[in-house]
Amino acid sequence: MVCNLPFSILFLNTLFRSKRSKGKSTNKDQFLRLVEELEEQPDIAKGFARFDTGPFWENLSKELNSLGPPIKTSGEWKKVWADWKSNLKRKLANNRKEQQATGGGPCKIIELSALEERVVDLAGLVAAVDGVDESISFGAPLEPDENMDPEAEDQVDGGVDEAADREGLREPARRKRRAPASLDLLESQVKQQKKFHHDVVDALQSQSKKMEDLAYYAKQVSKRMHEIQALQAEQLKEQRRHNLEMEKISLEKLKTKREILALQLDRL
Repeated sequence: MVCNLPFSILFLNTLFRSKRSKGKSTNKDQFLRLVEELEEQPDIAKGFARFDTGPFWENLSKELNSLGPPIKTSGEWKKVWADWKSNLKRKLANNRKEQQATGGGPCKIIELSALEERVVDLAGLVAAVDGVDESISFGAPLEPDENMDPEAEDQVDGGVDEAADREGLREPARRKRRAPASLDLLESQVKQQKKFHHDVVDALQSQSKKMEDLAYYAKQVSKRMHEIQALQAEQLKEQRRHNLEMEKISLEKLKTKREILALQLDRL
């Protein structure tokens, strides 16, 4: 029993580490591979994909898990990407607010890493906060969501959010009443988004109409081809009938000549 104690301790430690590794923050290699793969699929990165993205996330999760630990499901990796984008949007909104601030004191701009800059460009996050003043007041709160994946905060941010907490950068949970100007800007953004969706729908309807026209013309061409084939078959049939009639006439003429020749021979 004593001899087996070290082995038991080693086994328990290994099991404990394996369980902890499952919830460990995403490592830098996994974040880098996540960005590289999504750069090949910008529609999926922006959330605009109009096809089943399940196979893509399944394959990507296998690649990311091969760089682990940690090991995650495809749904969990998808949430890592969504949480990362949400975190960066809050940073961009904060930076925009700081740049527009007119009061005194130091400017509390949050610096983004090179990899974070790639994510901002890939996901089009600047457009999401561009032109909206005080977007934090009606957007996602600066406090990290209790359900948010920790790697978007701990590994990539490099502790920036903790420093922001110490400097009093985060807003309190209780929000001030929205200013009329903020409501006007929010309404303007909503109108722009509606116009964008209407334009997309119009473009899709136009493409659908063109496809219907192409299908109609293809059907008409196919119909004309069948008519031509039927006409050619009828002409061939008529030509054969004509040839048979000519052969019959030739045989009749030959028969008549033979009869005339026979009568002439009889007279001799």
